[in-house]
Amino acid sequence: MVIARTATYTAAYARAELVKMQVQRVLARSSQDRDFVRRLLIGVDRRWISEISVYGLDGAGACHVELFIRIDWDRNALHIAAGRDTVQVDAGWQDGVSTEIDLALQKFELVTRELGLRRVVHSRYAPGVDRARANRELGFRTANPVQWRSGFYGTTMSIPELDEVTVGVNLAGQG
Repeated sequence: MVIARTATYTAAYARAELVKMQVQRVLARSSQDRDFVRRLLIGVDRRWISEISVYGLDGAGACHVELFIRIDWDRNALHIAAGRDTVQVDAGWQDGVSTEIDLALQKFELVTRELGLRRVVHSRYAPGVDRARANRELGFRTANPVQWRSGFYGTTMSIPELDEVTVGVNLAGQG
């Protein structure tokens, strides 16, 4: 006789911590500069940073791939105000990181590895943030826009359990 057994797994996380964990995973795999990552995470904690992009650039500085993570702080505030300050996740989440984040990272890393691209991280502030003050406190400066090798196309994935966070990958077009 064969007996099948099904087990379920759920874990609860503080919403703010879970948002930060998604960003930390992307940054841990994208930048070796620990001080820069620390300062970016301070910006996320303060809800100043609403988007982080990691670009894969060739030797001439042309972008071939982008991994981005966006945080909608207004939506996050609505969840908190409604008493949804904890989030239940299932076994599809590894160490508090969503499947969507891991899939985007895998694609990004595959392209950067195959093409031998260097990684550059940029961030964008949320609307209403005093950029001069934030730059001064975080030690950031305005970056030049990234130049794509050619046009780009991509995909964006929403994280169902954490819908204020989206992640996506853009790839340079053939041209």
